[in-house]
Amino acid sequence: MKKPLKIVIIAAAVLVVASLTGLVITGLKIGWGPFAFLHTWDADVEKIQQTYPAEENQNSIIFYGASNFRMWTEMENDLPEYRVQNHGFGGCTDQDLLHYADRLLYPYHPAIVFFQTGSNDYVSLKGTDEEKVAACMDYKKQMFAEIHDRLPDTKLVVMSGLLLPGRSEYRELTEEINRALETLCEETDYLWFVDASAMTWDGQRYADELFIQDGVHLNHEGQLLWMRDYIRPMIETLVSEFDLTQVQKEG
Repeated sequence: MKKPLKIVIIAAAVLVVASLTGLVITGLKIGWGPFAFLHTWDADVEKIQQTYPAEENQNSIIFYGASNFRMWTEMENDLPEYRVQNHGFGGCTDQDLLHYADRLLYPYHPAIVFFQTGSNDYVSLKGTDEEKVAACMDYKKQMFAEIHDRLPDTKLVVMSGLLLPGRSEYRELTEEINRALETLCEETDYLWFVDASAMTWDGQRYADELFIQDGVHLNHEGQLLWMRDYIRPMIETLVSEFDLTQVQKEG
């Protein structure tokens, strides 16, 4: 083999190994990409359990979802009149939420649970958009039914997937899943739907000013708008309709 060709082959092999190593590390650390299955959220879950001991935090409002909940670090300050708990972790999927429900949901007997995962559930799926929607919705139906079976008195609120400038290639798919989620909630008496699609996409442009640099995660301005226009009104509706005074702070 000629020396220049050998050097090219070696260089290409090094690049492939480096790329695979990067993907493996990404999968292990944040549960993202083709090696996401290597990652567990045990450390994150343990931290949540330590922050909110179950025996001291019964019958409150739990926010259960992925990184746009997890990174809302001012949640308790932004909703000071309510007993809220941030159980968001990593870049989790619906499968992760169901897997950790024995530790992060059921022991707490919450009055209200807000769910939000969004595009984490389908970015790695194969097939047509129609097949991806069907796969996502089949699992969501299973997840909500199982959680309702374990927590029959809990009000389950489903947040729409945010339309993200950093994942603009998934906008149409996210919109399809949001429509399917809205229909599911309309047909299911223990589910409520909150559609925040218009907050980040007006049909012409993304509200980039509501995101940090990655275009995937809301900044605090975005979190406040999400809370004020979409989340708090739903809490107020449920508290009023079902007399859920236990989620309100005293005084």
